[in-house]
Amino acid sequence: MTGRPRITIITGAASGIGRAVSNLLAGRGERVIGVDLNGADIAADLADDAVRAKLATHLLTELPQIDAVISCAGVSLPDDGARTVSVNFFGATRLLTRLLPRLTEAPAPRVVVISSIASLFPPDRELVDCCLADDEARARLIGARDGNKAYASSKRALTQWIRRTATGADFAGRGVLLNGIAPGTIKTAMANPILANPEGRAMLAKAVPIALGDYADPGEIAPLIAFLASADNRFMVGQVPFVDGGSDVLLRGDEPL
Repeated sequence: MTGRPRITIITGAASGIGRAVSNLLAGRGERVIGVDLNGADIAADLADDAVRAKLATHLLTELPQIDAVISCAGVSLPDDGARTVSVNFFGATRLLTRLLPRLTEAPAPRVVVISSIASLFPPDRELVDCCLADDEARARLIGARDGNKAYASSKRALTQWIRRTATGADFAGRGVLLNGIAPGTIKTAMANPILANPEGRAMLAKAVPIALGDYADPGEIAPLIAFLASADNRFMVGQVPFVDGGSDVLLRGDEPL
């Protein structure tokens, strides 16, 4: 690596995909600033907008430059749909909006947001619309009403936000390449309890079928994220590729859209 190492902010950096991509980038000599509830460089609860604002101010003050932001923080809490919505959608979009001015100063700014195969599941359309209207208070109320749909709906909203935002004047128009990925079932703390017993594994295989023999480890997802967050990614804009062992194809068939 020549010149100054890239500086990347990663939310959800203490575990799962976030930790895997943090380790990958740090191993390449890049400077990684990890954010999580605990176990990372910075402790922050992204469900709280006041905390997001404070975090953004701290990052903007302390860092000389921000080359990339990777939003990995996410939760699935059927008993707390309000928190699920706040972390998954607003924890990404509100923080990114606040960091955007500094990103535009970097020579090759990149943003990667983690969506999910669950974005294909039937959403609560009202919840999705509230997210896309940036109405967090209303979205939290709807999420609390049906926590089981909050995860899929927040991820559907996130995917739509990426696609409708990435090509606009604030992102692509200022050289900031915004993309996402949609992982399938990954061996993380969220999925491991289900994968640990035959009944849960069978239920998961029915809801999210897979063409391969096993599910991915977080480290197998990290290289794609690292590419999207790098200066080597020159022309991918607004894309949310599925990284799912074939689940998207099995669920939707051969139609590309």
